[in-house]
Amino acid sequence: MPQSIVPVVGDPMPDIAVADAGGRSSTLEDVRDGRRAIVHFMRSSTCPVCLAHAATIQRLFDAGEIADAAFVLVPPGGPDEAATTAGRVAARGIRAEVWASGTDHGSVGLGQFLGLQHSGTFVIDDGGLLLAVRTSTLPTGSFSRDEVVAALPAPKHAADEVAPSETEPREVRS
Repeated sequence: MPQSIVPVVGDPMPDIAVADAGGRSSTLEDVRDGRRAIVHFMRSSTCPVCLAHAATIQRLFDAGEIADAAFVLVPPGGPDEAATTAGRVAARGIRAEVWASGTDHGSVGLGQFLGLQHSGTFVIDDGGLLLAVRTSTLPTGSFSRDEVVAALPAPKHAADEVAPSETEPREVRS
């Protein structure tokens, strides 16, 4: 079965069917609910590298390095995989929404090679367009901290900004 092509920055994020740990069905678009989002498609519900990526994303949120956005983890499989993932991330203090994709990883271009499920990180704007995309056959290459931070920079605080009039030279007359 041919795999679909991975969407690129500027493309709309493909909408896929997902299920939560309780078996409730939804779509990725409905889960996102108009919010910006970081969506990490995991290799499996127990992938230690994917869980490490999730922990890094959580640390970025906690440190204020990225703007508020929905944080969604998507393992392949059904409600059982969503439940396994939800338990693992909760035990690590990761506050992500967990929805399993069934067999729909392929719908976002994440195929399998020699039985290894590809994984990837998609940063989506509030209109559903992709701001950053990183995918890989090996889970170590499916996430880039720098790309996520660049796509969702932390908001500047008014106290951090200097008013233009304070930085421009002034003419002083006596």
